[in-house]
Amino acid sequence: MQGLTIHIDWQWFLGILGALIAIAWYSGGRFSAIETSIQWLKEAVNELKVNSENENTPAFGTHSPVRLNPNGEDWLVFSGLKNYIDSHKSELIKICEEKRITNPYEVQKHIFKSFDVLSFEPAFDDTLKKFAYERGITTSILRRVGAIYFRDICLNEFKMNKEDIDKHDPERQKT
Repeated sequence: MQGLTIHIDWQWFLGILGALIAIAWYSGGRFSAIETSIQWLKEAVNELKVNSENENTPAFGTHSPVRLNPNGEDWLVFSGLKNYIDSHKSELIKICEEKRITNPYEVQKHIFKSFDVLSFEPAFDDTLKKFAYERGITTSILRRVGAIYFRDICLNEFKMNKEDIDKHDPERQKT
């Protein structure tokens, strides 16, 4: 039995290789687009999760602008989040600096997203996890409590009024 032998000149080889690279590059771009378009879904699911948990163990109000209730105020203090945010204020302000020229709604939205993924120092992250476990809550709700507190700090720093959040919320303006 004889095998099949294909002879390809180097010009053809480079042409085929170039085509494969172009296809891979184009495909990679398409996958990035899919990942980007799915990002909104991840954010929406996280919002639903936080809001659902807040219904079971309320830490903040449901009317805009969102405010911490007594539970949220306690969690902010006793979890160590308030102290952490206050002691890292100058570093954290950099998170929202790019939104200084926008409006309160954009600042709030940006801070909420940022706090969802904020990397805390390992020791403090462990402290938050222990606190959440002891209270029967998730770290997601604690992060939102911290985000609400920090939102107020940023809005104050930017000389914005939190009562103006709804003026810029496109969803609220539709109703």
